[in-house]
Amino acid sequence: MSRAALLLPLFALLTGCATNAAPQAEVSAARAQEAMAEGRHDRAVRLAEDAVLAEPHNAAYRSMLGKAYLDAGRFASAQTAFDDAMTLGDLSPRTALSLALALTAQAKYSEASALLHDWEGHIATADLGLALALAGEPDSGIQLMSTAIRGGENTVKMRQNLAYAYAVAGRWREARLMAAQDVPADQLGDRIAQWAE
Repeated sequence: MSRAALLLPLFALLTGCATNAAPQAEVSAARAQEAMAEGRHDRAVRLAEDAVLAEPHNAAYRSMLGKAYLDAGRFASAQTAFDDAMTLGDLSPRTALSLALALTAQAKYSEASALLHDWEGHIATADLGLALALAGEPDSGIQLMSTAIRGGENTVKMRQNLAYAYAVAGRWREARLMAAQDVPADQLGDRIAQWAE
């Protein structure tokens, strides 16, 4: 038997292994996005991890993995993924905000607050104000959003984030008054009760 004939089964075996390899990073990333949109957190995490495994130096995949972890309630893992994404060059306000939320969820308030202050002027005011309130600085968040509303940024999102910041600060009267601008009267009690929880 010739040497080529002996190697033929080996080539077939290797080719078969190659076709069973993990899906390419783009495919895993697209599927992870779909799973996140559908609220399938475990699947989203698994697929996002596959994408990162296939392309470990891709900052966008690291950010996506961080979001999947955050949605799944895996806050320490989310922090690591967002840190990695920023180290790899993802310096977007969305990633910085997400990292701050992951820190806040772990009660790392001073770290979250410092990060948010570093990104002030880059993160949207409504998001920054609420994130500051959640990170233990409700007065700073309230001041920031109140100033923005007086300056013309009087949007539903800004008003509702401000209402929630008032609730975080224990200022229930102001929270109710602000929320009432956008929440129907028959739903207002439920909204306030949710915040109280």
